[in-house]
Amino acid sequence: MKRVLRTSVWLLAVALLAAGLSALSHLSYWWAFLIVAGAILINGWVATLEDDLPGGFNNPDGTQTPRYAVIVGWVVRTLGIILGIMVLAGLGLYLFGSR
Repeated sequence: MKRVLRTSVWLLAVALLAAGLSALSHLSYWWAFLIVAGAILINGWVATLEDDLPGGFNNPDGTQTPRYAVIVGWVVRTLGIILGIMVLAGLGLYLFGSR
């Protein structure tokens, strides 16, 4: 019963926020519903990840970092390096490509 109540409250909150977004942005209601639901879920996942990282709420001393948090950290670092290389390559093409 508790799970049904919690799910109902969550869906009601998403529905109300989606109605507000739909009214303000003139999106269709169902697109606004998907955007709001996705934003809430992604925000929850990011908050959980942040709490599990060293120094976070669930891991204040950094001794019990979950494996998924370590993997996500390496993925984010790798994507940052790839983005940096792409930016430098684009800048190099812009500066030296037309000569």
